[in-house]
Amino acid sequence: MSQLQADALTAEVVAEYLKDHPDFFQQRPDLVDQMALPHQQLGSVSLVHVQLARQRQRIEELEEEITTLMSLAANNDRTFHEFMDLQEQILQCSHLHAVCRAIETKAQLLGLKAYVRLLDHPHPRYTWSKEQWQRFSTNHFNGKSAYLGRLRQADRQLLFGEDTSAPEMGSYVVLPLVQRSAQGVLAFASEDGGHFQPCMDTLFLRHLALVLSHLIEILPWQVNEHDRISHPTA
Repeated sequence: MSQLQADALTAEVVAEYLKDHPDFFQQRPDLVDQMALPHQQLGSVSLVHVQLARQRQRIEELEEEITTLMSLAANNDRTFHEFMDLQEQILQCSHLHAVCRAIETKAQLLGLKAYVRLLDHPHPRYTWSKEQWQRFSTNHFNGKSAYLGRLRQADRQLLFGEDTSAPEMGSYVVLPLVQRSAQGVLAFASEDGGHFQPCMDTLFLRHLALVLSHLIEILPWQVNEHDRISHPTA
């Protein structure tokens, strides 16, 4: 065995020993004072100095994490109330067209754009074919409850057709609408490419999609004039 290999082995043994005995230096404070480590800016510094610097750095990192978590909590609180308000609105609608308009309006207030696509629907703005559903579902759902992230041009074309309002460099969340069978999708788009990310929680959106799926089953697309008079809020 070469001297270099022996030194490396000895260093490894020492490192393992110190890991197994974290109180080693507590019983030898004089040894800590004698130890020095090289530092690019400060020259040689004591082990205690290095430990304090690392602790300060870790505290700063934790403070940044706490600030981020507080910001997320505030955003989630606002999102929760906004979507609860939206669900209350759509549950009071007497026809599905009003439901779609309410979702689109709320999305606009949140700086987003909403899209509802329904299988074989007569309205050209909302219609979606079974073939489109099958292709998008196979490529992006695969048993998942939602797709989050960017979309390629081909995927945007598949999802939104000739609707040019879909942001090219934006991010999307797309949720399947399924009751007894596939009904379509509910999608939200943001101009911010990092707004919707795969790691995000979709609890509020999944609940909204569930409510929308139920309303698709029970509400007519539009109501006649008599029903409009009877339900002026729709």
